[in-house]
Amino acid sequence: MGVCLALICAFSEVQAQVLQGIPRLGSELVNSPEISIRRKAAQGLGRAATNASVRLLMGAMAGEKDQGVRLEILRALRTIAFQRYPGFRLALQGLGQAANRATERNDLIRLRAIEALWEAGKKDLLDPVPILERQLTDPSERLQLAAVLMLGKHGSVEAADALGQALLNPALSETVRLAAVHALGAVALTAGGPVGRDVATANIATTTAIGIPALVTQRATDTRHERQIRYLTLLVNKSSTSETLTLKAVKSLGRIKDRSSIPALQQLLGTHPSLTVRKQATLVLSHVLARQYE
Repeated sequence: MGVCLALICAFSEVQAQVLQGIPRLGSELVNSPEISIRRKAAQGLGRAATNASVRLLMGAMAGEKDQGVRLEILRALRTIAFQRYPGFRLALQGLGQAANRATERNDLIRLRAIEALWEAGKKDLLDPVPILERQLTDPSERLQLAAVLMLGKHGSVEAADALGQALLNPALSETVRLAAVHALGAVALTAGGPVGRDVATANIATTTAIGIPALVTQRATDTRHERQIRYLTLLVNKSSTSETLTLKAVKSLGRIKDRSSIPALQQLLGTHPSLTVRKQATLVLSHVLARQYE
């Protein structure tokens, strides 16, 4: 009993020292003329990981001029968020501000912040897709391309929808749209197949009838590859779509290898003016048809 009491007292004393040190670190972060001291102060506030230290980090970010110190502040917020320390929810807000062009003008800071938020999504701390969709409206093509890459790696139905909207968006550069076409074809959307969808539908109907939560979501009944095919088909059927984009879309159809792409490929074979596109469509169509024998 005495040992436990001693440990509790020791922990409380350390915690008190940490709390007392936070204002000092905040002062050093804002006021010290030495860059190295400001960086160390940011690191210290990151280790403190309280709501108070996060507020000081966010406040300092707005006034800090040195990019190295600002990146250190960002790393501190990232650490707090990923370790689920007491201030992690506020730290996620800070990362969101750093990723938003309305509050952050530095391209590198925004890029690092969006990468941190994407990683937070992988750890189930938040849904990164809305944030990545917003980055597709960022004026920096570098950030748009980074958002496309991260959406492709996220691999969810929502990410596929965001990529589909991006590849159809004429306001984006062809470079970004080509990247979106490639990413959409690479998204691994697992589907249960006809039998799996029937089981999911039956489970939803049964559990709804008896008033209990379903074991699966409605999303389990999606024909997911058809979702990818739909966006790519819309792209190749647009008369304004360049030959380069069309070729990339046809190759992505080949990567997906779903039979729902057959009508679009057959139409390209019969109507597209480019011999290169017709040849590519012929090759992809043969691969899709051959899949039934795999």
